[in-house]
Amino acid sequence: MNHLTVAASERAFSELFNGFRDNFSAATSGSKDAGPFTVGWNVGIRLENGSVDLQADNSVHISELDIVYDPLSLNLGLDIPELCIGGFCIIPTPFGCALTAPRHCIFDEDPDVSIPLDIGGLVRSEISGAFRLKSKYFIDPARTPAMTNLDAEDAGIPNQWEFFLDPIWLDIDLIDIADTVGAILDQAVENAVDALLSFLPGWARDLVSAILGSLVDLIRAVLDIVDDIDEWLSNLLGVSIGIFDFALTLVADYFAVRNPIFGFEDPYPVLDYDGLLIPVKIPISKVDINVDDAEMVLSVEIGA
Repeated sequence: MNHLTVAASERAFSELFNGFRDNFSAATSGSKDAGPFTVGWNVGIRLENGSVDLQADNSVHISELDIVYDPLSLNLGLDIPELCIGGFCIIPTPFGCALTAPRHCIFDEDPDVSIPLDIGGLVRSEISGAFRLKSKYFIDPARTPAMTNLDAEDAGIPNQWEFFLDPIWLDIDLIDIADTVGAILDQAVENAVDALLSFLPGWARDLVSAILGSLVDLIRAVLDIVDDIDEWLSNLLGVSIGIFDFALTLVADYFAVRNPIFGFEDPYPVLDYDGLLIPVKIPISKVDINVDDAEMVLSVEIGA
């Protein structure tokens, strides 16, 4: 038998979700050998936007929930085979070489080229999904068996009924890589090349260009940067690093396990302390939660 029924409209539930969404943040960093180059990353993610639609089948649909990657800093390292120029004889004589061209070796570091790429806020993903509301009774691990409910409340660790958005399905799409990313990447490659060859005299730089052609084009070829920067970056982030899977897993875990969308104390406080009078609390023995296309309904049984 239900002793108490509380309903919240779709609009009220959306407000609950907005606060829940805004409390989410996560970060990761690492590095990986991705074939001809290495990539290091430092990534933070947060959530924005999204619309909530309560369904008649007792589910909640969330659409167009944006994942914002900020910061999103990449460091691309490229190891190019060593190339030595000079060292040849300019003026040979019967007695040996009278004048030898200076010898310079480049690409003798690992990595030879380091390309920092800071594109925080320029890349977004979008999550959509269906969820069921799941209840869970939570007893704080810090609560000792000897504690009464009043003791637990005074210590700030009361028992709670908590409610989670348990995913039925989730889908993530890369929806936007800003056009400026291509220009940022091109400039970063050019800056790295300039820094790499800055110690060489003019004749040596000309010789390197004659041997290798455009070093910028070489680096882009080794990194396998296709004309479509969006496609290359999406593949790097999604396949090589797995940022999108990381984000999807964290969001699902945040919704279903770690953070309730709302909750309330048990026993539920009705009256606070009043002088020498102890607070009045109502024990909750059972909670049912249901959703239709208009509202969320919470049905509560009061215990003895």
